[in-house]
Amino acid sequence: MAEIKAFRGMRFNPSRFDNEEFARLVAPPYDVIDATEQDELYARHSNNIVRLDLNRTQASDEAENNRYTRARRHMMDWLATGVLRIDDAPVFFVHLQEFSDETGARHSRRGFVSLTRLADYEEGIVLPHERTLKGPKADRLELMKATECNLSQVFFLYEDPSGAVDRLLGEPPSGGDTLDITTPDGIRHVMWPIADDGVHAEIAQLLADKPLLIADGHHRYETALAYRDFRRSVAEEPNSEALYEYTMGFMVNIHDPGLQVFPTHRVVHGTADFDFDRLRSQLEASGHFSVRALSADLVSDAGRLQEELLQAGQHYPSFALLSSQSSTPLLVSFTGDESSPIFDDETPNEVRALDVAILHEGIIDRLLGVSKEAQEAKTNLGYIKGFEESVAAARNSYTQLVVLMNATPVDQVNRVCLSGGKMPQKSTFFYPKILSGLVINPL
Repeated sequence: MAEIKAFRGMRFNPSRFDNEEFARLVAPPYDVIDATEQDELYARHSNNIVRLDLNRTQASDEAENNRYTRARRHMMDWLATGVLRIDDAPVFFVHLQEFSDETGARHSRRGFVSLTRLADYEEGIVLPHERTLKGPKADRLELMKATECNLSQVFFLYEDPSGAVDRLLGEPPSGGDTLDITTPDGIRHVMWPIADDGVHAEIAQLLADKPLLIADGHHRYETALAYRDFRRSVAEEPNSEALYEYTMGFMVNIHDPGLQVFPTHRVVHGTADFDFDRLRSQLEASGHFSVRALSADLVSDAGRLQEELLQAGQHYPSFALLSSQSSTPLLVSFTGDESSPIFDDETPNEVRALDVAILHEGIIDRLLGVSKEAQEAKTNLGYIKGFEESVAAARNSYTQLVVLMNATPVDQVNRVCLSGGKMPQKSTFFYPKILSGLVINPL
């Protein structure tokens, strides 16, 4: 099944940057950076990875000078001047993250960075769970062609209930080549290389008969497939061991106690003739949902509102609905089953069990009239990560409806992947995200 191996990573030179300065070189993943944060990252350090991973567009951009060619020039300049260096020997990189959730509870998540051989989804080796869009993949493919690198990792999950791989990864060594930084969001990142060929072989053998589930990075993975196919098409002769036959991944045991999935809340806007009371009546008349009005006081007490939603979710798939058209939140629970007529015919039962599928197919599509195409294009649908921020969004003049969600459990993600089904976009938010700039994979 999965084939993983060590690699010679390209990294910011540890002999040139101490941990304090290194913290100013890394960045969040490109797809969560807005224009304001992009400017902040540019200002944070002249060598910040954002100059490679999400270079600014300029009015003067043209074929020979654009965000992709500038990214390549920066990378070549940094290699030539010693800002970046390529490791002498192939390694795995162990990556430990320590962080707090929304309640303040502390967690620690451990994984490792390696290469994995690319496989088409039909082979059943790499399993997706979300649909992707063409636009982000086209952008990432142009960047890969320009830089000839994986600038960031695909986040994979593997099955190892006994924790055998984690034991081989060990603990961070004292001193030596160990990165230990804390980013502005309060997350501690510790990373160190393992150069032992024996450990590489043992871990590869442990994962050889297991599939890999994509937790995050579907666009990156599908871009890597497209880049592989492009490189094959221009290669003078086949080479099954060429680096473009692999992609860089961050591998985490699906049983890791620090594996946290947070919800992503929905914001509906711009639909024709939205009426909150009519939506409530439609839900009540459907025979598939129970609807209960909550106290208006909960709008100003996000903690209690979240607890109500969590408690309801223990019994049925549930959502909390907020709208500027009503001072009263609604708690909506799905009381039907997989045979309910709210689903598309082709939706697998494993997907029908998900809160997000019930919401998107049964409410957003059928009751609010926002088609799948409009959902994917975000024509009438937005997404917010934080619970309190989502509650506040209901007061915005452009917001028609806020849907507060519970998180999708990891075991449900696993079942969907194994079934071959696909979830709606933004169904999972594995926290924390993987930083860009820790290591690059030259292709």
